[in-house]
Amino acid sequence: MEWRQGMSRKILVVDDEADVVEYLKTLLEDNGYDVSTASNGNEALDRIKSDRPDLVLLDLQMPGETGTGFYRKMHNSDELKDIPVIVASGLAGRNVAVSRSVPVLDKPLDAGQVLAEVEKLIGK
Repeated sequence: MEWRQGMSRKILVVDDEADVVEYLKTLLEDNGYDVSTASNGNEALDRIKSDRPDLVLLDLQMPGETGTGFYRKMHNSDELKDIPVIVASGLAGRNVAVSRSVPVLDKPLDAGQVLAEVEKLIGK
């Protein structure tokens, strides 16, 4: 997808913890990003197809469709597999849950680290 100057980069935040979602939404919007949210993997699949984000910030442990299940479905879809993902998790062994190397941020999240990874993947 071609990025044009003046357009906000879209980020989908997927997490079942409302305080984490609010923290990330505020942090990212304060830094010029356009943010949509989902609280589980099923909602995230609907949202990613309608919103076409530039990046997904993904928690792995959620009720219903987990982040891992969502990631696999996303990764197996030709139209979605190239969207970069950052995993945000407090889960041990979480790096084995996703099939390719993606940045993994530990919870509690550090604002500077989140922004650095986002900028590295999609710019400011």
